[in-house]
Amino acid sequence: MTEYCSKCGEPLKDEALFCANCGEKVPNRHNKFSNRFLILIVIAVIALAAIGSAFLFFNQAQTVQVDNVEFEIPADYVSVPSRNNVEYDGNIESTSMGWSNDKYYIEIGIVKTPGKGIDSDKVASTIGGTPHKLFGYSGYYLDYGNEGCGFVFGLRDEVCMVYATDYDAFKDIKVIGQK
Repeated sequence: MTEYCSKCGEPLKDEALFCANCGEKVPNRHNKFSNRFLILIVIAVIALAAIGSAFLFFNQAQTVQVDNVEFEIPADYVSVPSRNNVEYDGNIESTSMGWSNDKYYIEIGIVKTPGKGIDSDKVASTIGGTPHKLFGYSGYYLDYGNEGCGFVFGLRDEVCMVYATDYDAFKDIKVIGQK
């Protein structure tokens, strides 16, 4: 559709900002361009914000502590009331905690001998299993068949055991270290 100059009536060229005949500014010609793309820009910004928010939400992690060892697990895991602290004759202390999400259950246990020291690697090896490396540590992998699996490793003077209902749950766990 041809537009005409409001001052002299001359036909205007497409997308012209000024009349070629008299120099009169074409009203709202620049704004039409901006308004067309403004909606697309707003939609793109909203979409990027939604994607960014989803990325942050699903990639958040929580730091959990079992005894004095810290672990990082995804934020969608919730604590399961299974925490227990056990002391055997004042020589051995054991602490464990569990978490679950809609796919997996994990439980982390720590065993130590307060004030006496412990050869954690030796103790871990006596539990049995297959030598394996996981979480950046050498230890022993235990397969419980349909009941899940475990990984036992030494961490200085403590023995750590991580149990999971499925081997894939181990990818959700990161060992931060002792406090």
